[in-house]
Amino acid sequence: MAQDVSSVTVESARPRLAVRRTREPPKNATGQIYCDHPDCHDHIPYFKRPCEWNKHMDKHDRPYKCTNPDCNKMLGFTYSGGLLRHQREVHKMNSQGKKLLCPYPDCNRSSGKGFTRQENLKEHLRRLHRGGDGRSPDDPISLEANEPENSPVLLPLHPSKRKRHTSESYSSSEEEGSNPFDLRDEITRLRREVIKKDSRLDELEKELKQLRRLIQNG
Repeated sequence: MAQDVSSVTVESARPRLAVRRTREPPKNATGQIYCDHPDCHDHIPYFKRPCEWNKHMDKHDRPYKCTNPDCNKMLGFTYSGGLLRHQREVHKMNSQGKKLLCPYPDCNRSSGKGFTRQENLKEHLRRLHRGGDGRSPDDPISLEANEPENSPVLLPLHPSKRKRHTSESYSSSEEEGSNPFDLRDEITRLRREVIKKDSRLDELEKELKQLRRLIQNG
């Protein structure tokens, strides 16, 4: 069967639409859409809509390809999420094809492989670089994946006045470990939020009762 779909790559943005094929879905004599791929000859599936057939064909064609030269012999992926996960875990790239690095130049995580997930970088900033105001930089550095790791590093626009300097002695396990003081503060904050929400809920219930009385009396 002739190839009817071109490979898809994810470099700058997450693809949100299914792959469009150059041919129309095949139909039988009664007008039902079906799969004519050789792998489905023994158990031919039928589809109500063309988009269902299109999604099914991704399993056969595997159109989502990695553009990294080391992966040129690897089969493509059946869906865009599989390719993005491969790029994130194997090539240390985020969904925009960039490396996630710590924005503080004195930190040992400001260069090298970086972080595989935005959440990990935010957690690193929260635990190791909290300033006097307790906030982390709003704009962490993200280098293009094809740039050399020794490229000039841009600082955040509004860095905290006080920085907690990170030495090379910090290991990744220490950075990822739990801080009991941070956890205690977080628990206290969550409890306060629950109390506030409960109070607000009581107020809303009172207002609702008053409205019901007004409606009944009216």
